Amino acid sequence: MPDIDFFAFFRFWLATIVTIYATVITLQSFRSWYFWLAGNDKYSSLLRRYLMVHGLRLRFKTFWGDVLICGLLCVAFFIIWHAQILLNDANDTIKSSKIKTTHVQRTVQHP
Repeated sequence: MPDIDFFAFFRFWLATIVTIYATVITLQSFRSWYFWLAGNDKYSSLLRRYLMVHGLRLRFKTFWGDVLICGLLCVAFFIIWHAQILLNDANDTIKSSKIKTTHVQRTVQHP
């Protein structure tokens, strides 16, 4: 019987589908915001100026704290991902080894 890890298969395809979906939705949102803000009427120019002022008034201490948290979460994600790769490699090495392990029962003698 072939050695198939159905959870890894499911996880791979789920990650692929979710990544494609999130990318498409994000690009559609950026495109609609761009076209909406690129208008020539007075309300679009007022909104552009409003967004510009709020962007300039952004509090960098709180903003960079959130960026730091997001960066640390990304680092934790990559550490966990690397650990999963190492565990998969170790599992493949154990499965491919020709040596069969046997359990030896030892008795402990107390004096």
